[in-house]
Amino acid sequence: MPEENIKAYFIQILEGLAYIHKQGFFHRDLKPENVLYQQSSDTLKLADFGLAREIRSQPPYTDYVSTRWYRAPELILRATSYSSPVDIFAAGCILAELYIMRPLFPGTSEIDQLIKICQTMGTPSQADWAEGYKLAQKTNFSWPKFN
Repeated sequence: MPEENIKAYFIQILEGLAYIHKQGFFHRDLKPENVLYQQSSDTLKLADFGLAREIRSQPPYTDYVSTRWYRAPELILRATSYSSPVDIFAAGCILAELYIMRPLFPGTSEIDQLIKICQTMGTPSQADWAEGYKLAQKTNFSWPKFN
């Protein structure tokens, strides 16, 4: 796929997310299957708002949302208080997939998913993500060592 198309499609995804976030909602299940393409107008539309939540709604939220390969690390670690950044993480996974033509983090389990994220992005330090370390401790997850 030409890079100019990837950029144009990604801009449309981000504009769609900006719109729903501005309206006070976050999607929670953004993945390629929930991005529809209309060939006649060369436009993308976000779809399947079945797991969407109002940003102003009070946590705790369901901790099991979104398809694993596009799930933000805090969701994998069972966070119950989160917001629209989980959609941005998923959008970044979709962007990478458009470039490399395969899923970026195709984990076979939640543990494998976190390991794949750390292999690519590096293991977060406790100073950088204290909340992630608290969540990991609650789920008995030991962070792998990747730079």
